[in-house]
Amino acid sequence: MDRSILSCFLFALWLVGTVAFPFEASLVDWNLNQNPEATHPLEYWGEWEGHTYTQSPDNWRMPTYTLALDRFANGDPSNDDANGTQFEHNWMANQLRFGGDLQGVIDNLDYLHGMGIKTVYLMGSPFINLPWTADSYSPLDLTLLDQHHGRIQDWRDLIDAIHERGMYVLLDNTMST
Repeated sequence: MDRSILSCFLFALWLVGTVAFPFEASLVDWNLNQNPEATHPLEYWGEWEGHTYTQSPDNWRMPTYTLALDRFANGDPSNDDANGTQFEHNWMANQLRFGGDLQGVIDNLDYLHGMGIKTVYLMGSPFINLPWTADSYSPLDLTLLDQHHGRIQDWRDLIDAIHERGMYVLLDNTMST
């Protein structure tokens, strides 16, 4: 079988069997799906109203700072135990969550910018992850943001703050490892 046909077939199989977190009013600040009537991921939609998108540079060869969001800086301790378990946050452990979040990155952008950094590369998935896993490489749902990092508005604030400094952001869109 031709490789492109096989790829299309596998993609169609994946698409038909795709399930994602439905709209849940209590999770509106983290759920990328803004369509409360959706019953299938193909019906999901979301929009960042009033946002002007920043064009990517022609050449990405520039000073880049790579950071693991959970390990960088804890700017908002209120989201450390987002799931209410005793196993998700321990700043002394190397396997549990440290508490780093989007506010921690925002709080340190002037420092990064002052070092001449032009691109902030955020490692790991922004999506809901295994509750106790800090690496963000085990996303459970690609439509629901991880509450430990911040709300949708926090992501928007971070992206705006980065662009205001003439910097760029790269997101590691990890689907699975």
